[in-house]
Amino acid sequence: MGEKTYLVLRYTAIVLTVGWIGWTLYDSGPGESTALGRELAAAGRYMEDGELEQALGLFSRISTEQPDNIGALRGKAQALMRIGIRQSVDAGRLNPAKQAFEIDRLQRESNQQLRLALALYDQSIDRETARGTTESNRRALGVAFANRGILKDQLGDYAGALSDYREGLGLEPELAEGPGFLTRFLRNQSERPPSIADRARYLAEQLAKPPAERLMRVPEQDRQQRAYLLE
Repeated sequence: MGEKTYLVLRYTAIVLTVGWIGWTLYDSGPGESTALGRELAAAGRYMEDGELEQALGLFSRISTEQPDNIGALRGKAQALMRIGIRQSVDAGRLNPAKQAFEIDRLQRESNQQLRLALALYDQSIDRETARGTTESNRRALGVAFANRGILKDQLGDYAGALSDYREGLGLEPELAEGPGFLTRFLRNQSERPPSIADRARYLAEQLAKPPAERLMRVPEQDRQQRAYLLE
């Protein structure tokens, strides 16, 4: 596998967080005709606009007021995940020789945000699964598994990430297609990026090798790719 392909596969998950997952933030709640529905939609728009702290605050309040709203719980998890990824990207843009303290701070905060998001996705998946898998929640549950796979991938739990990617693809096969034309147009992506199915295949290939031969991370290349995908 070439270097360019590896780099794209390594951070495919980040690309997916914007387009594929946004609508599932409030699929468990009421429509925009209600006050709660309007608040959830507003939180989703904050997310789409990159105003992650505002989205997190609104999703957190809704989740506190409506503990049974799984969509708000997933929204809170996604906001935390994207904040954590952003902090990791910011750390990768700094000069290690001159800004080691700031890099360490950002990396620690990123890890904390990602682990909080992982715990919330665990809760949302457990609660959604307990309700039973139906046609109405199958897609949302599949995307939740994919998002939890993203988190595990970022945290270095590659076997766990592979398991969640496969679970997500089994529930929602369309995830294998990656972002559609409109999403790619909004991101100025002329070509369709690889999907989590591609990342899952890559993880499976690497995990099948002896540990000493696996190529799971290349720090300098990872930083470059994350910056490229999120700008």
